[in-house]
Amino acid sequence: MMFRRAFTILEALIVVAVFGLLATLAVLSLNSARASLRDAQRLSDISTMRAGLSQYWLEKATYPAAEGILVGQPGANKLSSAGFVDQTDPATPPYIQVLSPGPKANEYYRYRGSSNGYSIRFQTETRTELGQPNVYYAHASGIDQEDVDK
Repeated sequence: MMFRRAFTILEALIVVAVFGLLATLAVLSLNSARASLRDAQRLSDISTMRAGLSQYWLEKATYPAAEGILVGQPGANKLSSAGFVDQTDPATPPYIQVLSPGPKANEYYRYRGSSNGYSIRFQTETRTELGQPNVYYAHASGIDQEDVDK
C-alpha cells in the first residue's frame, strides 16, 4: 500500500496562525502610519489658519472675535475680511478660500478669538514635534497647551 505525503492538520494550522500573526502586525503598523498622516494634516491645517489670521491681523490690527466656532463646518469654512463665513459668502478679500475640517469624520478645529489674540484647539493622536498625543492650542505666538487668547 502506497502512502501519499501530505500536510497534517497541525502543520496547516501552524501556517494559518503564522499568516494571521503577520496580517495583524501589518494592520497595526498601517493604523499607526494613518494616525501619523492625520497628525501631519492637522499641523498643516493649523499652520494655514495661523498664516491667514496673521494676514487678517496685518490688515485690520485685530483678530476675528468669536467664541467657540467649529472651523470647517458650514458657516465657518472660509476666512475673509468679514471673519469666519460660509464659503458662498461674497465677502472679500478671502484670506483662506477653504478652511478644511479635521482629517477624521466629524472632527473640527475650535476657534476662539478676541481683538487681542486667538486660540485654535486641536488634538494629536501620535507623538509629534509638539510632544506626546494631547490637546494643543495654536496662537499667533506659537503652539502650546494653554487655552488663552495670545
